[in-house]
Amino acid sequence: MRIAMTPVSLLYLAFAVILGVSLFNHGPIPAMEPRFADAVREMIAQGQYLIPTINHVPYIEYPPLYYWLSIAGRLAGLPLAAAIRLPTYLAFFLWLFWLRRLQRQWFPEWSAVLLPLTAAALPAVLYNFFHAQVDGLLMLGTLMAFTGFARLRDDPARRTFPWELWLGILLATAAKGPVGMAITLPAMALEVVIASCQKTAPATGSSPAGNRRLLYILHEAWRMAPFRGLGLALLGIVPWYLAAGLTSGWEFVRGVLVYQNFTRFLHGLDHLQPWWFYGGTIWGDFFPLALLFPIGLYLGVRHGREFRWRMPLLWSLATILFFSFSASKQSKYILPAAPAVALLALAAVPVLFHQRWQRRVYALLKGWAVLLIAIFGVLVLAWLPTQQLRIGGVGGYDRIQSAIAAHPGKIVSFQWPRPMTIYVLGAPLAWVTSSRALYAEMQDGRIRPGDYVLVSDRFLPGGGEPASHTLLPAPAPPYFEKVLSVKAEKHMTLYRVLPGVRDLPLPATPPPPPHHWWDQFDTD
Repeated sequence: MRIAMTPVSLLYLAFAVILGVSLFNHGPIPAMEPRFADAVREMIAQGQYLIPTINHVPYIEYPPLYYWLSIAGRLAGLPLAAAIRLPTYLAFFLWLFWLRRLQRQWFPEWSAVLLPLTAAALPAVLYNFFHAQVDGLLMLGTLMAFTGFARLRDDPARRTFPWELWLGILLATAAKGPVGMAITLPAMALEVVIASCQKTAPATGSSPAGNRRLLYILHEAWRMAPFRGLGLALLGIVPWYLAAGLTSGWEFVRGVLVYQNFTRFLHGLDHLQPWWFYGGTIWGDFFPLALLFPIGLYLGVRHGREFRWRMPLLWSLATILFFSFSASKQSKYILPAAPAVALLALAAVPVLFHQRWQRRVYALLKGWAVLLIAIFGVLVLAWLPTQQLRIGGVGGYDRIQSAIAAHPGKIVSFQWPRPMTIYVLGAPLAWVTSSRALYAEMQDGRIRPGDYVLVSDRFLPGGGEPASHTLLPAPAPPYFEKVLSVKAEKHMTLYRVLPGVRDLPLPATPPPPPHHWWDQFDTD
């Protein structure tokens, strides 16, 4: 049989080769992959699959869907690193499929490969789909939801349940919690409201315009089947919240629901960035389509009476604005809007260029995408395998393990150990939260001569941390011996506790850091 290799199938084949090899040819990449690897390994070892744990501490960062998918891959026989990457790699292929499906819905006149190829080659998309993290599932779920919404709104006669829409929201919510609904449903609701305002004025003798708009909104909302849909979407998290609360306590549910979705959003306890943060990151993350995106926004406003323009405009702006209001920001947070940004950017080409140049511009964009994917493929297939000892500082951890093997003893981490430290050195790994706790454990014999203290250099005096987080007084003879300093993900120093510690008077130490209720859990 002769198989026709279309541009789309070639795109799938290229990524199948690149990502298929990438599953196996390197160890976990900080910072997220060691977290998933630690959690999956511990859940399987302990035979409990409800609550993710890292170093035997409950991990409250995400709902469990990603861990469950990774566990399934691990139990099927995949190596641990491959098992934790498999869900996001599969999500990427499905994301490409739904990109093409959305393009055929809104811009069927484009070549079939235009949107999948150029959107997949955006630098942030390539990087974030390349390694294990839940944002890939969130991106896929969001795209499915908006594609389902587009198919529903483009077919006024449709009365069947919009499965694609709500299954997408279910996936997005099960992957990352309530944010899956926060970046989809408000934009859809706003689109229906704007569409109702764009209806022509009522004829003489008919009901007032306000009533007609209200009836239109209610009619369109009813077509979305909101009660059944929300019930389906909440199946992704509510049963797990209930089961986790009943088995592990409601403080855990408070952490994974309130802390992650409200405390961090409002107060930004980490990843603090200014409100205009995405105005700077979008240019590199979405290059080169970001250069055309402002024109696409203008087109979206100008042609706002057409659904295929109005919806990408609302989709992109709602996502970017939502995360701009958050105190905690990372550039990857706005990736669910990548399809909308790409659509608007590609649609700007006919406005900027004469008809005879448009095909060349599209060809140039596709050529750039092919080049970037080819470079990415070479890096993954040829360069990455040569960096095994550098990835995550594995070479440095090997030196730590060799030093401890020469003179065996318990290792204690000053402050919470980094995920890569737990991944390489193994769990459970003892740790202390402050200088006061460290010296107290030496006094009562829990840390003995011959044991080791591992300290990230930033927690040593002069490392830039506040006194409450710094190891004071610094380890020194005759109580400590400096064994080695290495680059192990971060610069770290290993100290060995000497016999003289038995005579160590309890030193004056700074007050320990303030304790928050969420400190009983692990988070980013």
